[in-house]
Amino acid sequence: MAIIDVIDQNGNKLRELTLKDEVFNVKVHEPAIYLAIKQYMHNQRQWNRSTKTKGEISGGGKKPWKQKGTGRARAGSIRSPLWRSGGTTFGPQPGERMLKINKKIIKLAERSALSSKYKDKLLMVVDTFKVDQIKTKMVYEIFKKLAIRNALIVIDGGNKNFQLSARNMKRIKVIRNNTFNVYDIMKYNQLVLTERAAVELQEALNK
Repeated sequence: MAIIDVIDQNGNKLRELTLKDEVFNVKVHEPAIYLAIKQYMHNQRQWNRSTKTKGEISGGGKKPWKQKGTGRARAGSIRSPLWRSGGTTFGPQPGERMLKINKKIIKLAERSALSSKYKDKLLMVVDTFKVDQIKTKMVYEIFKKLAIRNALIVIDGGNKNFQLSARNMKRIKVIRNNTFNVYDIMKYNQLVLTERAAVELQEALNK
């Protein structure tokens, strides 16, 4: 079983937490991580470009000339993609290019990302973060004690003061466990979980 120390925000060891091997100690599957990151980055794009097909451009309801006898090539509409000011063939449309990946692959990628941080000793579990007021200096002192410099911090929610205090710090990102994703895990060097967030994540990923 994967075992990790649970510390307080001053760096003192409180107890040990047993993590499930099925979530935090699996074989790292790099192709799954790659696909999950590719999906995340692809779907962050707005995809709001839009072009008109020949059916969406005004005009062109009348056939330019008769089918035969003129010596010209046959034509059905002046809005044909072959004509100037005509429609666009296979042009981009909004919302059509969202990338979808099987949920099992995403879960495998999440387990692999967590396991890679655990195996590389870059995973830290903190009992909880307590900040009485929104003040960056207080959070900076906590991070200094814990040697947190470049980290994704996953909290279990309800700690608004801490989240707001840390939001303008470089190389630090604080998210709630319901917005957990592989891209953020791999982007930052360290992964810091509150104890409750760690338990909830392993319950969700062990199903």
